[in-house]
Amino acid sequence: MFQLIRDLSKYKGCSQSFVSQIVEKITPFADELHVDKRGNLIVRKFGERYAPKITLLAEVKEEVHVVTAVTDFGALAADANYFSLTFALGQSVQVETKKGLLQGVVVTSEAEEHAAVIDIGANTAQEAHQMGVETGNYVTCYDDQLYLGDEVSGRVVGKGLDNKIAPAIAIKLLQQWEPGDGEITVIFFPSQNKKLLLSQLEGEAAFYVGSVPRPSTSQKSKETIKLGSGVVIKVADKTIPINQTLKNLLVDLAIAHDIAFQLEFLFQHRYKKLSTKTPISVLNIPIEHLDQTTQVVSIKDLENTTQLIQTYLLRSKELQF
Repeated sequence: MFQLIRDLSKYKGCSQSFVSQIVEKITPFADELHVDKRGNLIVRKFGERYAPKITLLAEVKEEVHVVTAVTDFGALAADANYFSLTFALGQSVQVETKKGLLQGVVVTSEAEEHAAVIDIGANTAQEAHQMGVETGNYVTCYDDQLYLGDEVSGRVVGKGLDNKIAPAIAIKLLQQWEPGDGEITVIFFPSQNKKLLLSQLEGEAAFYVGSVPRPSTSQKSKETIKLGSGVVIKVADKTIPINQTLKNLLVDLAIAHDIAFQLEFLFQHRYKKLSTKTPISVLNIPIEHLDQTTQVVSIKDLENTTQLIQTYLLRSKELQF
């Protein structure tokens, strides 16, 4: 799992670029794949007749900064697009230009009017433009992954892990999938609007794999979410109509099969009476420093998530025969 996350983190660029790049990881294990008009990558793995059928939702957006200006001294001013992540001083970054990827380093973090100022080795604005830089170019972190601890308690440290863990879990499931397991549809989506995905759900159950900060500072959380303490089964969500029967079943399966899990609660929230044809549940992975460019996740939590989904499939097959 660590090597898979490391491989995914080598992919740089905006959402559409990231989706197109992970196709090479998916193709050997997919029976069918295509990109729809919204830019979602739809992957299917067919199974035996009457076997269970599920849908997995995996967000793959790559959070980027955008070059908004080039200074007279050849430095780049970059600002966030729609999120609140900030670059650290000295952070290595890369700029997507018409001439290819350009390396740089953050020399000023959170300047007066910009999120960051980046040195790319140019002395003037003209030199920067000659290197291929234009306003609107994407800026992403340039980083590698570190593995802390042993194989049991190991944690991964790296950039933008919240957008890599769901694809990693989906790819791992596809790699291990057998026709007897059933049929799985994986939707790798860059869009932030989760509601648009609800009409695309198929099968008897759907699982949205997301992330949750650790420690939780929100007053809406019943207790602190811990790294390495298991998959987080969400009780309610503001935008996704979580099926309580499916949620309860996952809790029972986790207890019965000794799969580590945690519950995430929301309080002071009006539960909307929404439903989908396919029951859906939200499985979150705890992440430390979720609001920073460099984050920490536990491999154990990812493996518990994969195990819980596989246990659900096994239970569904047993009920059918």
